[in-house]
Amino acid sequence: MRSVSVSVDVEVAPGAAFEVFTAEIDQWYVIDKHTMPDVTRTVAIRFEPHVGGRLLDVHDARTGEGREMGRVTAWEPGRRLIFVDGRGTEVEVTFAAHGAGTRVTLEHRGLDRVPPAEREQVGRYGWRLLLDWYRNYLRSFR
Repeated sequence: MRSVSVSVDVEVAPGAAFEVFTAEIDQWYVIDKHTMPDVTRTVAIRFEPHVGGRLLDVHDARTGEGREMGRVTAWEPGRRLIFVDGRGTEVEVTFAAHGAGTRVTLEHRGLDRVPPAEREQVGRYGWRLLLDWYRNYLRSFR
């Protein structure tokens, strides 16, 4: 498996879907021992909102600094976001009008660069769970 693709439909416009995915990631992303290497240090998660910005596992609430989880290579509000992680794998999230809302599709490419057990985990659980957290967050507050 070289890539995995998962989609969810949400009941907000593409611009709002993008905003919640990026600016509110700290509200919907579940921080636990399965999602962070050192959950005791994580105080937040955030995107720096621009090409070249970082996806950060924030360790210091005062300074906002922490461990870089990825680097943004495309930042197109309401349309798409791409980031590359430290292993060289690429995650693209697209936001397309669909019915009365938005279809959010996440594709993780370059999985042939990670160990087989991790590749299997990502394909079976990782992104499916993440997009469920995102969709459930939107349902509960919107």
